Amino acid sequence: MRAFASFLAFIFLTSNVLCQVSEGRSGIQNLSISKSQTGNAAPSRGAVAKDATPPQIKVTSPDTGNDLALSSSEARLIIKGRAEDEGGIFEVLVNGIDAKVATDGSFLAEIPLLPGKNPVTVRATDISLNNSSFTFMYERIPEKVVAEPPKPVNRYSIKVLSPTTDTYTTANDKFNLKACITATSTPRRIMISRNGNFVNGYFANNIVKKDDCDFLIDEPLTLRLGMNDLKIEIFADDDTVTKNITIEYSLYAARNFALLIGNQNYDDPQIPELDEPVKDVNELYNVLTKDYNFNPENVITLKNSTKAEIIGKLHELRSVINPYDNLLIFYAGHGFWDEGMGVGYWLPKDAAKNNPVNWIPNTDLTNYLGAIKTKHTLLIADACFSGGIFKTRAIGETFAIEMLYQLNSRKAITSGYLKEVPDQSVFFQYLVKNLKENTNDYISSEELFSKMKLAVMNNSPTVPQFGTIQNVGDEGGDFIFIKRK
Repeated sequence: MRAFASFLAFIFLTSNVLCQVSEGRSGIQNLSISKSQTGNAAPSRGAVAKDATPPQIKVTSPDTGNDLALSSSEARLIIKGRAEDEGGIFEVLVNGIDAKVATDGSFLAEIPLLPGKNPVTVRATDISLNNSSFTFMYERIPEKVVAEPPKPVNRYSIKVLSPTTDTYTTANDKFNLKACITATSTPRRIMISRNGNFVNGYFANNIVKKDDCDFLIDEPLTLRLGMNDLKIEIFADDDTVTKNITIEYSLYAARNFALLIGNQNYDDPQIPELDEPVKDVNELYNVLTKDYNFNPENVITLKNSTKAEIIGKLHELRSVINPYDNLLIFYAGHGFWDEGMGVGYWLPKDAAKNNPVNWIPNTDLTNYLGAIKTKHTLLIADACFSGGIFKTRAIGETFAIEMLYQLNSRKAITSGYLKEVPDQSVFFQYLVKNLKENTNDYISSEELFSKMKLAVMNNSPTVPQFGTIQNVGDEGGDFIFIKRK
């Protein structure tokens, strides 16, 4: 339409041409042109000059006149050319897009291209609505991806064998870092550091091939509570290779087992029944599983159990517990001290007063405590003559929690030494009270005992005891109660 408008302006402004245009519903109906001031006779009024010749189209860019395939990697194409017609050009479309048209018929258009072959059609229309078209193919070729030059192959590598993952959590403060170093030439040195501090280093004269490794790192480490960020570095003349590993030493990673035994009903009528042990077992179970780091599946309760059931569970724990786990054993029920033999006993449900065959001697118990390989074992006994478990009794110095946990322990807290204790246990009352009221993340069994000892002595005739169970693997550590997060 812009070309047509220019054409009309040109006609009306030309002094020697007279033009009349009439319009109807379908557009132009009559176009009458006459010359004036000339000797030529003008067409009569209302006559229409018939134009049936379509425009001529010539595309100048891209060059469609050669036989080569037209292509590029560009996403858009600019088409230039010229449309010629004696009467004038009405419009030029390129793939349906309006081209910019000059008064001399020159046109320019920009069209998008899809990947692959694209048909391009130029359609020109003159003012008499005659049209012609010209079509050619243009191919958009995907841009060539320039491959990056290959990275040089590293001649040194570090494969960590232990731990098996780059982030690892353990409940053991001792750890062996193992790594296999492969190299095509001997490095100048290999360094190991933890949390930015030097641990160990190896120079070229110490780097010796072992098995499939050019050098095998087998470094024993003592971990600190929390995160231990380890770094292995290879320094060579032409490269430096680094491997980072994080090992978390956490007391929460340990499994805590508990065997809670409460006997109050006895088969032998000569042994008086008790009222509290089963209730005490239930209450202690709730405290351990809700307030402390004891998962319910690792807490066993035995209520009114026989000797076979108690010994059977102790035997079963030997195959379940590993040396990094902890074990708490609680017993509430009758006990007996044989003065002549110097041996104390627990009385299970099927015990007979005058026949020790079903009694459980302290010697059997200590044998099992030695056979169950744990990090820490704590025995809490609320029974008559329960202090007979000790061969010696002593409360050691108080160390930091981390140091206490590092050393193995076999400790016991008992409600008395060689005296009878009442059924209504003040000992158990203050044991549970101090566990519930503890607000620290950690509390050792020695600290727990210290908190409850005076309260038990002031409110009962018994003197509670704390000490080491001898000859079953105690190294001076302590059982740690860990608050649940």
